[in-house]
Amino acid sequence: MRIIKGVFAVLVPGAGKLLRKKYLSGAMVIVLWTALAQAYILLKAITPSGLPIYVHPALLAALVSIFAANAVLEVLHLARDARASQGERLDEVYSRALTAFLSGEHAKADELLKTALSIDNLDPDSLFLRAQVAAALGKKRRARRFLRKCRDFDEEGKWKWEIASAMERL
Repeated sequence: MRIIKGVFAVLVPGAGKLLRKKYLSGAMVIVLWTALAQAYILLKAITPSGLPIYVHPALLAALVSIFAANAVLEVLHLARDARASQGERLDEVYSRALTAFLSGEHAKADELLKTALSIDNLDPDSLFLRAQVAAALGKKRRARRFLRKCRDFDEEGKWKWEIASAMERL
């Protein structure tokens, strides 16, 4: 159903705003696009004399630009929603992996961290925890590799001290 709503929102100008309960702006876009479409069809069927030559292309350009702008904005909105739901899923998988690691279920934590890294393979939190799990499983080379990768992708320096101390222990 979500896919059908997304396609409907992209193909019908203003429909996405209506689905997100932004009724005034959605109605304005629909009314504007419908009025321009009717004017273009009417002028194509009945060409009044004295009408400037640029009216037909101008109406067509307005219709196409409104449709294109709506399509681009709706696709961006759908992508942002998908990214947000993936972030929520990553947090859920990471918290389950952390729980498994703290309870001593290292193999289960490793599998959950593989899933988390398949969602976002540059997440420093998951990389650091995967290094800790690898160290607990006795795989020191893999742990060092994950710690180096975590250090490379830790832009904020959140894990800097922990990485240094973990490298010393290995």
